[in-house]
Amino acid sequence: MTKPFTIDLEPDLDDQVAEIAQAMDQSKAWVVEQAVREFIAVRDWQAAAIDEGIRAADAGEFAEHDAVVEWIASWGGPDEKPMPKCG
Repeated sequence: MTKPFTIDLEPDLDDQVAEIAQAMDQSKAWVVEQAVREFIAVRDWQAAAIDEGIRAADAGEFAEHDAVVEWIASWGGPDEKPMPKCG
């Protein structure tokens, strides 16, 4: 079951949605729904990754900032350093 929803788009964006819909032989509503689904999926993934990072940091599972900066600065050089250990 779907619920009606109205959205106001800037003309250029509406034209882009219309072009995509036509190319995919779908309605503009379908294209917008897919975009919203993808946005929510990415947002949920990002929130879960942040939560996992916070849990790991709270458990002491992180590399020291200075060690990471030093490692990144060495990339591509003859004395490239190994990735810092978490701990």
